Amino acid sequence: MPARGALVLLRHGQSVLNAQDRFTGLLDPPLTPLGENEAACSGALLASSSFSPGTVYTSTLTRTRATARIVLDVLGALDVPVFAAWELNERSYGSLTGRARSELLSELGPDVFRFWRRSYYGAPPPMSRAELGAIRRTRAFAGLPPEAVLPTESLCGVVKRVRIFWHQHLRPRIRAGEDVLVNGHGNSLRALCLVLDGLSHAEVEALNIPTGHPLAYRFTPGLVPAVRGGEYLNPLAARTAAALVAAAGGT
Repeated sequence: MPARGALVLLRHGQSVLNAQDRFTGLLDPPLTPLGENEAACSGALLASSSFSPGTVYTSTLTRTRATARIVLDVLGALDVPVFAAWELNERSYGSLTGRARSELLSELGPDVFRFWRRSYYGAPPPMSRAELGAIRRTRAFAGLPPEAVLPTESLCGVVKRVRIFWHQHLRPRIRAGEDVLVNGHGNSLRALCLVLDGLSHAEVEALNIPTGHPLAYRFTPGLVPAVRGGEYLNPLAARTAAALVAAAGGT
């Protein structure tokens, strides 16, 4: 039996709307210069850990694809195949999409704001048909099925699509001994952590994944994580950055 592969989860570098503390969701902003630097630093961390991906998966959104390109450039591995999968896209934040978190916190109050932002089942009010149509016409969603662009979505919905993706694509490669890099988003990676670690709803609601910090998983023979929750390659910096994610919008 071949050795089991490793899995590294990497949230994209800071995007323009991350920098503005807005709900980005299905919008497709580019990386900021800081985000590009975060991606380069992630590549350097991966290089120093001797992680050599055989396959890279991204979402269909620019910020993950750009992050992957920078990481592979730093690794000197631009020939590694990169596959874009809509199942790894960020959740749809519905009518919150593009709105500033601080404004919404003031408008909605902390309980409603936290429920829509962090809860497992909470889905914000849907975006309008015009907004949804405009997103569906963007390059990031061209040719994708209707379920890839929803008017609103809960974390529970993200978990359902990510769970299927794990079983169909990631698990077979890791079982075959391949190292895999997944460039995703805050919510799609939280969902994947739930699947990998068997997190409770309360645990996943409290989980914060910062931009630009590689999170490595290695596995037992049964493909159970050897360390529950994985291991950040720079744990102190990742812990500090995760605290900032938790505080976004005043929560």
